[in-house]
Amino acid sequence: MPANRTDWALAISKGTLGGIPFVGPLAAEVIGVLIPNQRLDRLERLLQKLEAQVGDLDKGAVQRRFQVPAFVDLLEDGFVQAARALSDERLGYIAALVANGLSSDEVEYLHLKMMLSILGNLNDAEVLFLVMHGRLSSNEQAAFMEKHRDVLYPKLVTMGSSDEEQEAGLVQDSFKSHLVQLGLLRPAFKSPRRGELPEFDDKTGMMKASGYKLTPLGRMLLKYIDQPADW
Repeated sequence: MPANRTDWALAISKGTLGGIPFVGPLAAEVIGVLIPNQRLDRLERLLQKLEAQVGDLDKGAVQRRFQVPAFVDLLEDGFVQAARALSDERLGYIAALVANGLSSDEVEYLHLKMMLSILGNLNDAEVLFLVMHGRLSSNEQAAFMEKHRDVLYPKLVTMGSSDEEQEAGLVQDSFKSHLVQLGLLRPAFKSPRRGELPEFDDKTGMMKASGYKLTPLGRMLLKYIDQPADW
């Protein structure tokens, strides 16, 4: 007999799939591997975080939201991402997005679904870079970088750098490039002095960025995951 609620959930899903003659039993075995208790525990932690965020909301209104197909769709997307979340911070971001759906109209559900999709395309390090660029206060940004220095501090690569150092620099550059590709950050460029040519990046052949700035889309994502950006 299953020992707890988690085991019951797994047993029910496998039992249901077992009623499908051919692919059902095959899929049931896959579910046993892909959705172990640890992943179901993540869903429980997500719901705990969501519970903490709805304390001040009208209970009747919350119950009605759970009957709205658009919200259920958003919640299902949140479950999928939560099952794969590797950090408690990630679960907090997902819970914040879903909680925003409890007080949203139909149009805002589309915004939230898009934001959740974008969040799902970011790894935890990329989210940290985005949050860092949202903190324009030099003191606050420095404190945030120090807290996450292993991820956020620039990896300086020189001709004498080891292979490991060069790889670390390439990975960090890829995080920023991905944020730019998704439209969450934009590169900032220094204006060259009169008579001087702009500086170009040897690796890309493009004009070298002096830094990065949040885009309106990046600011929007930070707002919905409860990481509001400084103006």
